[in-house]
Amino acid sequence: MTARQKYATRENPNHLELTEVACYRRTIKANATRVWENVKDWEHLPHLHHTNFQFAELDDAGDWGWRIWSSPDHSSQVELCYDLPNNRYVARSYVKDQQVSEIWTSVTPSKENTNIEVRFLVKGIAPEKALSTGEFFLKLYTTLWDEDEAMMIERQIQLDTQSDIHPLELDLGYEDELLASVPKTIDLKRGKFRIIAIDGVLKAHSAICPHNLGPLTSDISENKITCPWHGYQFDIKSGECLSPPQANCRLSKAPQITISNESRPRVRVGFTGG
Repeated sequence: MTARQKYATRENPNHLELTEVACYRRTIKANATRVWENVKDWEHLPHLHHTNFQFAELDDAGDWGWRIWSSPDHSSQVELCYDLPNNRYVARSYVKDQQVSEIWTSVTPSKENTNIEVRFLVKGIAPEKALSTGEFFLKLYTTLWDEDEAMMIERQIQLDTQSDIHPLELDLGYEDELLASVPKTIDLKRGKFRIIAIDGVLKAHSAICPHNLGPLTSDISENKITCPWHGYQFDIKSGECLSPPQANCRLSKAPQITISNESRPRVRVGFTGG
């Protein structure tokens, strides 16, 4: 399978009655590699953007782009196609096989940042509704890019800080004080980890999702933890990825927690060996 449109990277290939209702411009505080990585990643839509994307199920994907069902009854779709030679992409929305909009985004690198320009074209819009429709899209895309930018910045931080400058072991202080202050995130030589307490027992788990380096800071339930970026869920004890079922990743090995045998026990966490 491929894109629905025969000439997907041409503007308005079916010569529909499209009206440009707004144009959104912004400098994203992330490089173009992170931006294109984000564009190609449909999986984050119902998780990172859960307020505006309640549903997303893959229909098809390839070098040309991707297409998702955007409603559980498969009555609506969003198709995104890459026009890489021209540093842009287009997203088309369909309701019951009828195209209703066409959104073009240009991506221009600017040192460590990226400039984007988004043009919103809507089918059959009445002139008196063009302004309000444009305002709707501008507000929506401000929210979406705010969320995307935060994710891209955090991912770049994790990529830049993967080094051996941190210690293999840490003294976390007195057990009673630590239990009162968890959850607590720490940096060790083998990664970023989170100290938690389950039923009064201290445990450690990776604080970084192995799928795309997202933050594992969700509420813990039944010894499970979830990444807010893509909804990947892990078993804290085993490190196994529970969802999605096709995932091929697991939590990195957690450090050991040791508690001293003193009248007021102290806690150390770390790895043995190099």
